[in-house]
Amino acid sequence: MTLGTLFLSLLILLSFWGCGSKESKNLENPLKVQSPNLEERTVEVFEVTPQTISYQLTAIGSLKAPETVKISPKKAGIIRKFFVKEGDFVKKGQILVQLDDTDAKLQLERAEARVWEAKASLETSKNTLQRYQKLLESKVISQQTYDDLQLRVRLDEARLVLAEAELNLAKQNLLDHQILSSIDGVVNLKIASLGEHVNVAPKDEILVIVQMNPLDLEFFVPEQWAGKIRMGSRVQFTVKAFSEEKFSASIHFISPTADPLTRNIRMKALAPNPHYRLKPGFFAEVSIPTLTKPNAIILPESTLLSQEGKYFVFVVQEGIAYRREVETGMRMEGKVEILKGIQKGEKVITVGHERLSDGMKVKPINKS
Repeated sequence: MTLGTLFLSLLILLSFWGCGSKESKNLENPLKVQSPNLEERTVEVFEVTPQTISYQLTAIGSLKAPETVKISPKKAGIIRKFFVKEGDFVKKGQILVQLDDTDAKLQLERAEARVWEAKASLETSKNTLQRYQKLLESKVISQQTYDDLQLRVRLDEARLVLAEAELNLAKQNLLDHQILSSIDGVVNLKIASLGEHVNVAPKDEILVIVQMNPLDLEFFVPEQWAGKIRMGSRVQFTVKAFSEEKFSASIHFISPTADPLTRNIRMKALAPNPHYRLKPGFFAEVSIPTLTKPNAIILPESTLLSQEGKYFVFVVQEGIAYRREVETGMRMEGKVEILKGIQKGEKVITVGHERLSDGMKVKPINKS
């Protein structure tokens, strides 16, 4: 064998030896490529326990006064005195305005005098009739004379009834010069002024009073939800003026018809307002309970991962994390309802799932 041939043989042997070394190295570490999937990570898990939840429908509404009364006079006259001013709280039956009642008082005095006169005339006629009764029995007077006196007594009785009716009208006329509140509420607007003459026809408005307790909460709901809401159901609402506080109201009206344009149903709920903190005109965010669902699957919202419009969670089975696609339902404060994909008793990873991949080994710790 020549020296050149020997050198060539050595090069070939060295090249095979080098290839064998690389393959042997790969065989010695066959799991290095897959090591990230088999690396054990500590995670917190949440065991799924069914819960009872109530579905809530949200709507935008507004507060309104159930009654707004425009105060007008029953009698024409001059305003002599105001007993209230704008912003005052008033009770039903409270005197608000006094009209000039000089003529009404004079009419009352005249009506009282006529009643007194009619009573005196009737009493005289009755006494005379008693005397004539004896005279008739003695045949001193004729039957015709006695009958004429009986007729006079009946006429005097009719005059007394008429006089008493006129007296009652005069008393009512005097009372009508005092303008009373027909509701409990607040004086919202003062229109007329002291000394102004107000008329009955056409009616002049003097004051506007709005009812403040309770208030009407008016809102609209889509037609598909209308059948799930009942009269008397309680709703909760918030207003910007007291954003940290929740108020409640009870549904007392559900419209029998739907809006032809929006197909929404108008509803009203009575909202107690004993301290007059809520004001008509306030916008309100309304939460309406529609139905209760037992055995619902509820997870912390932090367990969800989203990708291309789909939602996933990681569940642990025998120390392995598996990615599971889920279908979500109603969302609550920090929680979400799961409609499909998770069963009772499964353990869902709540902390440490952001950097997991399907099939990775994990060390679960139950969330306290």
